[in-house]
Amino acid sequence: MRTWTRYIVLLIIVTAGSTLLYLSFSNGNENDIETVQENKHEIWDSQHQQAQPIGGGHHDQEGGHAGKQREGFFSQFANIPRWKKRDHAWNGLAFANEVEQHRAAYSRRPSSKSPFLDQMRCTPRHNITFLKVHKTGSSTLQNIFLRYGQRHKLTFVLPPQGHHLGFPDFFDRHHMLPVENGIYNIFCHHARFSQVVMDIMPPNSIYISILRDPVHVFESAFTYFKIAPRINMGNDADAMAKFLEDPVTYYESAPSTVHMRNNMLYDFGVPTIKFDDTDFIEEAIQLIDKQFSLILIAEYFEESLILLRDALCWRTEDMVVFKMNTRKKTAVDTLGTDLQSKIRTWNSGDTLLYDHFNKTLWHKIEQYGTERMAREVKELRALTESYYKLCIKTDTADRKEGVFDVWQPPGVKINAFVLKESASHNPICENMVRPEIVYTAQLREAQFPNRSFRKFQRNWRRRRPPVI
Repeated sequence: MRTWTRYIVLLIIVTAGSTLLYLSFSNGNENDIETVQENKHEIWDSQHQQAQPIGGGHHDQEGGHAGKQREGFFSQFANIPRWKKRDHAWNGLAFANEVEQHRAAYSRRPSSKSPFLDQMRCTPRHNITFLKVHKTGSSTLQNIFLRYGQRHKLTFVLPPQGHHLGFPDFFDRHHMLPVENGIYNIFCHHARFSQVVMDIMPPNSIYISILRDPVHVFESAFTYFKIAPRINMGNDADAMAKFLEDPVTYYESAPSTVHMRNNMLYDFGVPTIKFDDTDFIEEAIQLIDKQFSLILIAEYFEESLILLRDALCWRTEDMVVFKMNTRKKTAVDTLGTDLQSKIRTWNSGDTLLYDHFNKTLWHKIEQYGTERMAREVKELRALTESYYKLCIKTDTADRKEGVFDVWQPPGVKINAFVLKESASHNPICENMVRPEIVYTAQLREAQFPNRSFRKFQRNWRRRRPPVI
């Protein structure tokens, strides 16, 4: 009897212990799953926070702009059943293991200030609107987008012919070749900015542009676009100085005023009749600041490229580029202080625009860390030099000697590239020196293999510059 009693007591103890163990495990497992779900959303949020454009930094810190973008991101998936099913079927244990792997990877990082190009933190941006501003070094930057888009088989907004998207008119749909699905990834050819650009590009596009010191922009445009003959000065060597003595008279009598004043504001879509309205221009600059995530500065091109790399979540290798469409040194005028002052006064709108975004750029660089930026720039220079040694024999050849025919207006000498013999059939090297006109024609053939763009070419006509 005593033996049976002992067995019964032992059975009760074992049963009670098992029940307590089960309850403890269940409660702990639920807590673990809740923790995992919280971690999941934290990591998901952090990934998309890091992928936000750099230009919205001051908004992101306050939580307003970035928060709205994240809300918009999640709302896109709210009504998709498959997305909900994936949430319900989430394997908490597998995800917990993944979290631990991520934490282990983060712990091996040499510094908390490592660039946020890590694929665990952000996703490469493929929807890009690049406003290509004249005479700012924009052809060099465009080459980066052309190569990246071609390599990743992205869809470009392309003109029916040539390489301009309706410029000098405001961009409109009839300036582009339509694709069947109506989805475009990259907008990077010369155009005058308009609402239509934002209408055709995906809502999550990142907006990029580049500016240059207005003095150099005006001098370059005056020479490159042959302004002197346009105002009946012929090829007078002192034409620019004479123009700046009485710019209003020459400007108002010119048959076309494009490239004669505030070239950069014009490309951004500011009407010419507002060029003397300082209040309007300052408001326009604020709107540009809100719309564009990053505006590079040509004088600090390498620093700008590092910020661009992080804004796009691309690799440093993607930022390697050779300077395109540079003039011979003999063609670059040295301007005196008095002439520079007159140029800034005549182009006061561009001066306001440039000064604003130059300050903005340096604010971003300070946030990034000047020492860290110096290291990144050094790495980019070394990488660029290695590509240069691999590809380039000379970058100051005459037009006829270059590997590609470089377009240049009469009387303006543009440097051409000559590839090394060992790189003459290297597609990487060839694309890095391929001029915009040649590259655009190649992309057009690739994007429309049935040559459907031919019918658009037949109906397409160059329009007269707008008088506004």
